Amino acid sequence: MKFKKLFKCSHCGNAGEFEYIGSRNINKTGEVKEIVGNKELWVSYYRCPNCNIIDIEMHPAGEKPDIPGEFFKEVLIDEKSKEKITTNR
Repeated sequence: MKFKKLFKCSHCGNAGEFEYIGSRNINKTGEVKEIVGNKELWVSYYRCPNCNIIDIEMHPAGEKPDIPGEFFKEVLIDEKSKEKITTNR
């Protein structure tokens, strides 16, 4: 059994039950520390059943996702495979 939540797709406009993929604390390594301080900042990922795109749900700073414990899955970034991205401005 998988956890699903009602969403409206930002890509195709489909409204329905989206399958939960996982959640990530985007401030785990201080990526947005200037904005939220030392609080956790969670993003949850859901897949649209119609177009298969991944939509996100942002949670308030300092609050954990409201996913039942048996379904919660933390998504981590693999630092070894992370590519360096540079921009020329």
